[in-house]
Amino acid sequence: MFKRPACVIVTSILLTAMLSAVTVSGCHPVSASQNQESIEIVSVLGPIGLPNPGGPAVEITLKNVSLEPVISLTATLEVYTASGTSVDFTFDDVTPPNPLQPNRSTSATLALIGGGFSSNESYPLTINATLQNGAKFVYTKLVQIVKPSPMPTWGWAIIAICLVVIAVIVLRRRRVVKA
Repeated sequence: MFKRPACVIVTSILLTAMLSAVTVSGCHPVSASQNQESIEIVSVLGPIGLPNPGGPAVEITLKNVSLEPVISLTATLEVYTASGTSVDFTFDDVTPPNPLQPNRSTSATLALIGGGFSSNESYPLTINATLQNGAKFVYTKLVQIVKPSPMPTWGWAIIAICLVVIAVIVLRRRRVVKA
């Protein structure tokens, strides 16, 4: 009599966990549509970390979606700061000896000294990259700087899986006690 409701409960929890993981991991805070460029804008987050007396910090995450490794990568964000209207992000971990491989991501964080931004506005972000085969490209997309989520997206999936495991343990203990 108890077996059928237990299966329904466990199945419901598992489906809910999977839906939560898929829904949360599928959202990207980039406002511009993604084209077939070699570099995908994964996120533009700010402010990052503790309050900075010089200005808010912004983190840009980019992903190599080409079939070729990337050997050089920079991004320029057009926002108003004390030193001008653009801020250059250099991805120092992307070099000819250490290229950004296909389907891999990299991030760079920079404080906007004397500057600021609004999460309601879109800002031009220019991507400048060189592929290992020598191809170079530059393109600009409009992005929104969004606040980072309080928990990484994978965190929700881990919580859901833990709940499923706890439910299975509780149901097995109840079955053992009744037997």
